[in-house]
Amino acid sequence: MSDAKDPVHRIHAPGSVQALALDNDILFAGLQGGIVAAYSLDTFELVSSVQAHEESVLGLHLCSRHDLLFSTGADSIVNVWSTQSLQPLYSLHSHFEVGDIFCISYSYRTRVAFFGAQNGSIGWYQLHDQRNGDHHNAHFSPGTRKHRFFDSLGPGGSQDPLQLRGPNGALNAGGHRATISSDHYHAYGHKSYVYSMLLVKGLFQHDDEEEVLITGGGGGTIKLWKIEDLNNGGLLELFKFKNKDSSVLSLSYSGTFLYAGMSNGFAHIYNLSSCQLVQKLNVGYGHVSQIQISCGSIVCGTSAGWLKQYNSQFAETACWKAHDGKILASDHEHMPTRKIFATGGNDNTIALWDTKDPASKSVAQAAQSDDDLLRTLRKFVTYRTVSSSQRYARECHEAVNFLRKLCSAFGATTTLLSPGEGVSPILLAKFTASVDSNDSKNVLFYGHYDVVDAEVPAPGSTSTWNGDPFNIEPLNGFFYGRGVSDNKGPILAAVYAAADLAQRGLLSCNVSFLLEGDEEAGSRGFRPTVQQHHEAIGPVDHILLSNSYWLDDHIPCLTFGMRGVVHATIQIASDRPDLHSGMDGKSVQHEPLKDLTVLLGSLLGGDGTEITIPGFDNAIDKLTDTEANVYKRVASSLLEGHPEIKSQQEFAQSLMQRWRYPNLTIHQISVPEAKTAVTISRVALATLSIRIVPSQTAEDVAQGLTRHLEDRFAKLGGTNKLSIGITSKADPWLGNPHSPLFQALRSAIVDVWSPATEAGGRSFPNSGTATPTASDTSTARPPHRRASVLASHGTFTTSNTPHEPLFIREGGSIPAISFLEREFGADAAMFPMGQASDNAHLDNERIRVENLYKGREVLKKVFAML
Repeated sequence: MSDAKDPVHRIHAPGSVQALALDNDILFAGLQGGIVAAYSLDTFELVSSVQAHEESVLGLHLCSRHDLLFSTGADSIVNVWSTQSLQPLYSLHSHFEVGDIFCISYSYRTRVAFFGAQNGSIGWYQLHDQRNGDHHNAHFSPGTRKHRFFDSLGPGGSQDPLQLRGPNGALNAGGHRATISSDHYHAYGHKSYVYSMLLVKGLFQHDDEEEVLITGGGGGTIKLWKIEDLNNGGLLELFKFKNKDSSVLSLSYSGTFLYAGMSNGFAHIYNLSSCQLVQKLNVGYGHVSQIQISCGSIVCGTSAGWLKQYNSQFAETACWKAHDGKILASDHEHMPTRKIFATGGNDNTIALWDTKDPASKSVAQAAQSDDDLLRTLRKFVTYRTVSSSQRYARECHEAVNFLRKLCSAFGATTTLLSPGEGVSPILLAKFTASVDSNDSKNVLFYGHYDVVDAEVPAPGSTSTWNGDPFNIEPLNGFFYGRGVSDNKGPILAAVYAAADLAQRGLLSCNVSFLLEGDEEAGSRGFRPTVQQHHEAIGPVDHILLSNSYWLDDHIPCLTFGMRGVVHATIQIASDRPDLHSGMDGKSVQHEPLKDLTVLLGSLLGGDGTEITIPGFDNAIDKLTDTEANVYKRVASSLLEGHPEIKSQQEFAQSLMQRWRYPNLTIHQISVPEAKTAVTISRVALATLSIRIVPSQTAEDVAQGLTRHLEDRFAKLGGTNKLSIGITSKADPWLGNPHSPLFQALRSAIVDVWSPATEAGGRSFPNSGTATPTASDTSTARPPHRRASVLASHGTFTTSNTPHEPLFIREGGSIPAISFLEREFGADAAMFPMGQASDNAHLDNERIRVENLYKGREVLKKVFAML
C-alpha cells in the first residue's frame, strides 16, 4: 500500500475544519470559531463566508435537493441557509439545555430536520410548521439562558464579571427564529453523545419511500428509528446494534449496507436487511472518525490523519497520509464529469481527492476534464526540462515524447523536428478542422516546454521554494511548480482546447502546435529548422502565443506589442600580466577596467538615462495622440481598483517608459578574482542589454553599438584589445489589435470572464476580494516578486472591474514572434493566461486555477469561431 497520494487540491482554512458538505460546484466548510465558508469546486477559491454560530460549527448537512444547507454548532443552535445566497432562513434553538449539537439530517419528504445532541437526545423540527414553536421565546435562547453550573453565582452570592454575556447576547444569524417545542425531543435516545445520523429509505418492502433514521452514539449503540408518526408518539425505536467499549463516530450507507466508523480503530459493516454484523475492518491509525462510500469503495478517515480505502470485497486497496492532524470531516459528491472526495482536519486544511479511475474516461471525456488536465500538468511538470544544462537532456526528450503521445492520443498528427545536436526537439502537432474546407483558417500556436532551473531542496534543508518545484503543489486556488505558468500550463490548456473541439466535431480551423524545447537557452537552431520545414508547418493565417502576463492580478489582458533586445558582452584585455597599483599604476596608463568604464560611460548621457549611441534615437517613432490615449485608457481602467496609483498621468508615463521607449541596462562588470586589493586586473568584462522598440531592428542596433564602441575605443589609444560579442538578439514586435485574431480573443474573453458567467447562478455575500493576490497571507508565504507593483494590490469588485480586456504592451522580448510573422506572412497575437504575480523564472512559480481553466475556455471559443 502507498503512503503518499497527491490531492486534486488543498485549501488552507482560517481554523480547524470540523464539517464539510459538497454541492455540485461549491464546497461548504464548517470551521472552528463558527464560520461557514463556501469554496468554488471549479477554482478552489473562497467564494463567501458567514459567521454562522457563536462557537464552532460541528455539523453540516446538504438536503437532497441541494437548496438548503443545515449547520449545527457548539452553541446549541441549528441554522438553515439558502445554498444559492448563503442567506439565513431559520435559526432554531431548544426549549432546554441540550449541549453541543453534533449532527443533523433532513427529510425533504416530511420537511423535518433531525439533530443529535451532547446530552444524548434526538430532536426534530418541521420547517414551516406554525404549531412547532414558531414563536420565538428569547428567554430560552442559548445565548441568554443561564447554565446551572457555568453561570452559577460565585463566592459571596455575586456573579463573576468574566462570566457575563456580551452586550448583544446571542449571535443573531438572521432568518426566522424559533424555539423548538419541548415535546419534539426524544430524551436519552442514546446514553452518551449522539455523534452521527443519517436518513435511509427502501428498508421496508411495503413502501420504498418510507424513511428510517439511523443514529450512532458515544455509548457504542447504533439505533434505527421509525419517523412516520412523530406527532403521535414521536420516535419509535425499531432495532439497535450494540458495541461495547467503543463509540460510534461516523455512519455511511449504500444499498442495504450500513458502515460505521468506531473509536477503537475498526469499521463495522452491517446488513440492514438481516440486521446482522457482516464484517469488521481493522483500520488502525487511531479512531475511525470518518467513513464514506465513494465510487464503490469504502474510505475510512482516522484521528491520526490517514485515509484507508477498501474495495467491495473488503480488501484494502490504498492507504495514505491525508492530513498532519486529525481528520474531522469528510463528504463526497458524484457528478457526471468527476467524483470528488473531500476531507478536513484540525491542521486547518481541506483536501480534495479524485476517486474515479482515470482509465475509465474516453478520449473525448479526457479532453473536456479539468481533473485530467491537472493530472497531465502534474506529470508534465515532473520532467526537469532545463535546456541550459546537458545534465537534463534526457528529461527534455522524455517530456517532448510525453507531449507527442498526448497530442497523438487526442487525434493530432505529430512530427519531431531536430534543431541540431545537443538541442531538444521541436514538436509539430496538427489538429485538422472538423469540416474539410479550403476556407478553413490555419492557426499556429507557438510555445516552449523547457524551463528555467530551480533548486530541489534536500530532505531536511531549507529552501526558497515551499516544496519540490518539480512536483505540483495545488494550494488555495493556485498550482505551484516550475513551468506551470511559463509555459507548460498554457501549452496544455491550448492542446486540451483544440482536442476537445476536435473530439466533438466543432473545430472550425486547423490548429498546429509548434513547441520548442530551447526557448530559455536562446532558441538554438529554431530559425533554420522552421525555415527548413516551412512547407510542413504551413500554411499559416494566424500565429498565437500565451507566454506573458496580465498587468495586475484582476483584469484580463491582450498583449499586442513587445520590445526587442540586443544582448552584448564587452571585454578589454591587456597583453601584460596583472599589475600592482602602487608599484605599476600610472595616471597615463590604460588599465583594462579604466578603458571599460570610459566605454560604458560613452553609451549613456550625463545622468545615465539617455542612450548616446549615434543615430540611435533617429528610428524611434514620435508619440501620437492616438497612441497616448491607449496608455491613458489602461491607466484609467486600473485607477479605480488600485488606490496605490496616485496619479493617472504619472502611471501612464511609466507605462510608456517600459513599453514604447528603449532602455540600456548594464547587468554586470567583472574582473578575474584579484589576489589582493591593490591588483590591476589584466581583463575587464561587462555584460549589457539594449531593449529596442518596434521602429528599430535588432541587427541595426547591434551594428550601431559595435561601430560606436570600436570608434570610441580607437580614440583612447593604448595597447589594450577590445572584444565585442553580440550574444543574442530579437526584433521587437507590434501587432494589430484590430485584426480578426485579436477581436476573436477579445470577444471570447468577454464571454468567459463576464460577471454573469462567474456568478454561476448564486448570489453569495461578499467576503472580501474575490481574486486571490500575492498579498494573501493565509499560507504564510513570502511576497511574490514581480516588476509590476500592481501584482500585490487591488480592490476591484464586480461593479468596478472592467468587462473588456486591457490591450497592453510589454517591455520584455520573445524572439520567435516577429520571426514567425515574417516567415509565414501572418499576423500574431499574444494571449496572456497568467497573473502579474505568477512569479515566472522565480521561486514559487504559480498559476491560478481559474486562469488556467478559463484560458482553455477562451481558446476553445477562438478555435471554434475563426
